[in-house]
Amino acid sequence: MSNDAGASAPTWYRYRFGSAEFDEATFELRVSGLRVEVERRALEVLAYLLRHAGEVVTKEELFREVWAGRVTVDKVLPNAITKLRRALGEANAELLLTQPRVGYRLNATVERSKMGRKLASQLQLGAGQAVPGRKNFVLQRQLGGSRGSEVWLAEHAKTHERRVYKFGVDGERLRALKREATLSRVLQEGLEDREHFVELIDWNFESAPFFLECEYGGESLYDWSREGLASLSTEARLGLFLQIADAVAAAHGVGVLHKDLKPANVLIAGQEDGWRIRLTDFGSGRLLDPERLEELGITQFGLTATQSIGTDSSTGTPLYVAPEVFAGHAPTVQSDVYALGILLYQMLAGDLSRPMASGWEQDIGDELVREDIRLATDGNPARRLAGAGELAARLRSREARHAQAQRLREDEAQARIAREQLARSRARRPYLVALVGALLLGVIVSFGFYRDASRARDAAQRELERANAINRFLEDDLISRANPFVAAKGAGATLKDVLLSAQDRIAERFDAQPATEASIRTNLAGLFSAIGLHKEAETAIRRGLVLYEREEGPTGPGTLKARSLLAGYLTKTSTPEASLAELNVLDAATSGTTDPAVKYRVASAWMLYYMNQKEYEKGLEQCRNAIALLRRSGPDDTAAMDNLRSNVVIALTGLGRFDEAKREAQTLVDDIAARPGDQKLQLAFARQMLGKAHSFAGESDAAGKLFAQAEGPMMELLGPQHSRTLGLLSDLSYLEFQRGDLDKALHYAQLGYEGVRARFGDDSPHTYAALLPVGQFRYEHGDLPEAEATLTLVRRRLGELRSPDNTDTQYATFFLAATKIDLKKFDEAARLLDTIDEEGLKTGGEDQLWKARLDALHGLVKAATDPKAAIPLLQSAMAGYEQQDAAQGSTYERVRKALAQLQATR
Repeated sequence: MSNDAGASAPTWYRYRFGSAEFDEATFELRVSGLRVEVERRALEVLAYLLRHAGEVVTKEELFREVWAGRVTVDKVLPNAITKLRRALGEANAELLLTQPRVGYRLNATVERSKMGRKLASQLQLGAGQAVPGRKNFVLQRQLGGSRGSEVWLAEHAKTHERRVYKFGVDGERLRALKREATLSRVLQEGLEDREHFVELIDWNFESAPFFLECEYGGESLYDWSREGLASLSTEARLGLFLQIADAVAAAHGVGVLHKDLKPANVLIAGQEDGWRIRLTDFGSGRLLDPERLEELGITQFGLTATQSIGTDSSTGTPLYVAPEVFAGHAPTVQSDVYALGILLYQMLAGDLSRPMASGWEQDIGDELVREDIRLATDGNPARRLAGAGELAARLRSREARHAQAQRLREDEAQARIAREQLARSRARRPYLVALVGALLLGVIVSFGFYRDASRARDAAQRELERANAINRFLEDDLISRANPFVAAKGAGATLKDVLLSAQDRIAERFDAQPATEASIRTNLAGLFSAIGLHKEAETAIRRGLVLYEREEGPTGPGTLKARSLLAGYLTKTSTPEASLAELNVLDAATSGTTDPAVKYRVASAWMLYYMNQKEYEKGLEQCRNAIALLRRSGPDDTAAMDNLRSNVVIALTGLGRFDEAKREAQTLVDDIAARPGDQKLQLAFARQMLGKAHSFAGESDAAGKLFAQAEGPMMELLGPQHSRTLGLLSDLSYLEFQRGDLDKALHYAQLGYEGVRARFGDDSPHTYAALLPVGQFRYEHGDLPEAEATLTLVRRRLGELRSPDNTDTQYATFFLAATKIDLKKFDEAARLLDTIDEEGLKTGGEDQLWKARLDALHGLVKAATDPKAAIPLLQSAMAGYEQQDAAQGSTYERVRKALAQLQATR
């Protein structure tokens, strides 16, 4: 636990609403001046609703923030709400609204007054006291502290077992404790070997002081290093560091980022066989794949807060924070690698407080280790080592790398001597040159025959070993794992279970055959992606990329294939910046190539990027380019060709070229239907694309039939949580909106959002893009406060995770402005409209109505503030709607009525 005792303490508030008053510092509720007794959990619900007054708070949020993963029945939340309403009294209870199937909202004007700051420590703990709630454990000494928290070492009065308690007294620290508990459980449940992690024994999130109860893992590396580090040799220090790197790699392997790696968060303890390292303090951590919680049966709590680098103290200690994190980007695996590189330098330099400044290379004697540190701390994450495992592998192979470097130096020296001797010989005896050349040619030819024979023999042996290894992998690790008598899950073992189990055995199976391992991992990534496990696909392809680069170099065919696939997977699992960085590296590595297979992969990767960004014109261009290249390099790859043709349909639909989209989609449907064999799933995908084109063309009946034909096979073969099924839910929501059934549209949109959120988590732009239609349909439905809260959240988060100019962000801004107008918040609406770029709205398609829509909103704002200026805007809007045969709908009616009223009063 890092010591941040100097940090400022949190501010506490007293809230007033209706005739009620709630004091956050004392957790005291008063109604009409009288104190009301309410259980702690119900008051925590009230506190959370007060902090989000006017916003819809989902049930899931309240479960995570208040019940901390120990909820066993669904009724606890409704019961808490009932108790709150009873305590608040009849008049105030009406302010606590239920949002059907979603959650709750405090619909009240809330006054907030500052109550001052809480002291850094109010626990009043001391050595010799019993741990609160653990009477058999006695506090020994304080290990550290931060604002609102303390860390103590305690010992059992009889057995003398030592444990560490991390205490917190307020809501802010409680959230950090919950986050650390969640991530600790992921590590404990997800890892077989947990020797390098501190075990979480228990926790108390019920009453203050809240705490985590952990095993004692030793003293901090920082404290120990003052006397212990100097006595260790360089090799011993590297051995300690490799334990740290292995632990970080293991955490990354189950999707956990540490985000605050530093000596104070590394523990060291003596063992019979030497020193043992353990990682601690994951209170600042982050879960890369929220879906892991569901897989491990862990309730997600404490992971909902998303704060910027400027306000989030949990982004790490400045000395170890990667440059891109300082710049405001989200922490990644490469951010932890950067911190490891700094720590490696400090350990070898012998000073864990020394910053890595200019001239640091003079402190590191080994040139290869200098190279490793340089690669781990590269300021550009795209050039940085891909993971902690790669850094560890490089350090462990130093002896072989040194030997290889020595051989290269010797070869270069011998070549230089030979060149010098030949030059002298030529100068003395020119007539011998021809003879020497002839003899040399004979030797080369003879050696060539021998070398070819030797290579053929060695190649045959390698191919035999490779074939045997692949055969054992197929039989032992794949086929047998699907056998109910072998698989741990019996007859219920799924393809997902089999693939995840096989993945763990690849490294051992192909330890001596890195090229084969790279190929296996690349293909496994494709299988993971096909069944919707995009994060596992990214992990597999990253490992394959590392192996390919090691075997082939940066421009080898396997390396280029793996990098293009990684760029594609990053469009689904990470930020546009991460995908773009890989694409730029790919472009640099393939510049000047004429190989159609390589060019096809580059075009496909760029296509996915542009399609994900909704830059359909560029996406269509790259897609058609990829199709032409695939016809030259892989004409028999029907699956890849079908995928490209589907993307052509999506791009044409997005561009508003509906007739072209329908023709393309119908041809694809007909081609797939004519193929032999079971094409049920492929046909469902193609029908979905065709239905989408009909839907956007306004042909709802035809679209409904096609979606119905696609829904059955997709639900049966993929399940409700697969990304393709979620896409179909989005299509159905738009179709029902088109039909005018806003209840159904909102229902499908909400289901789609919940599915995307469960898959990608609260830090993904995909989640908020899926929430956008929920806000839009709430606005169209007339649920204005709910629409305002939803669209405000979507606009803010998409602006942070993508950009303010992104098409989806602009859509959210437009509908939020429309909502503000209906709520008569005209000044706020005007400010929002000023941030909208009409061309940005058109990026997603050639919709000719955007000018009319924007004129309509500007006109409605002016109608309330400047009626004379409003008339030409409203007239322009009506003309635009009528010209596009769109003289219907709620916005058109608002414009028509406003214009009529203004003209009547002139």
